Amino acid sequence: MIERELVDQKMRSFMDSLWDRGDFWDIEKSAYERDRCVQLLKMLEDKRYRRVLEIGCGAGYLTRLLAAHADHIVALDISQTAIDRARSLSAAQPDVDFRVANIMDYKPQPDGPWDLVVFSDTICYLGWLYPLFDVAWLAVQIFEATRSGGRLMLANSMYEGEDWLLRPWLIRTYRDLFVNVGYTIETETVYKATKRGVEFEVLMTLFCKTEEKKPAK
Repeated sequence: MIERELVDQKMRSFMDSLWDRGDFWDIEKSAYERDRCVQLLKMLEDKRYRRVLEIGCGAGYLTRLLAAHADHIVALDISQTAIDRARSLSAAQPDVDFRVANIMDYKPQPDGPWDLVVFSDTICYLGWLYPLFDVAWLAVQIFEATRSGGRLMLANSMYEGEDWLLRPWLIRTYRDLFVNVGYTIETETVYKATKRGVEFEVLMTLFCKTEEKKPAK
């Protein structure tokens, strides 16, 4: 238990340290981030979603775009600094509930069922700090909290650089994990662009929870 608390604290401190620098990732100004979000929304815009869970919302840039397609959003981030910024930038959107929470401790079932779960550029950090079993258990909990016919959008940057967290084979392993717990891949695309002189690919996978597919026992 003590070791898990230390990991949680490390994650929280790491994210707070990044958000304390302002928009560390240039999310609000970068053409790369803007176009990435546009591509992601294109995959979702054929439906309107009653209840949406966004995991790792940061300062709420994608959240504000998702709000046009949702009746209510619960947006989580482990960083208090990020959530404070998100609330200040999204004050005109009362249907968004920003919460400071570690998704590894959050229970998605009580607030569900969810019509859409959005998991964008976050799972790589969980895979870095937490055991695979814990990440897999989280995937099962998200699946069980998704409404029948509901969707999961998993989007993750990847590149063949020094940052092993973003290696393509690892990102695709996370994608396969959600297939293995029961989701069906509805559609998938790879967005390619350059940010800060680095060539990235973003694997965007839209899953659906179907009646026929059940988690393996």
